[in-house]
Amino acid sequence: MNGLVKFYDEPTGWGLIAGDDGALYMLRGGQLADAAPRVGERVAFEPQKGGGGLRAAAVRRLSDG
Repeated sequence: MNGLVKFYDEPTGWGLIAGDDGALYMLRGGQLADAAPRVGERVAFEPQKGGGGLRAAAVRRLSDG
């Protein structure tokens, strides 16, 4: 699934992705190898259900084109 990074807090390493399905998914920033995700950045991820709600796994950046 694809989505948009809506929030990311670098000190704590977590944020939220608005999925293209309209749901919010928790993001753990350590999943991205190079730099921290940026608000407004498009990403692809695997949606998962977790103990605290929906989570984004296998997060990767989408190229701009």
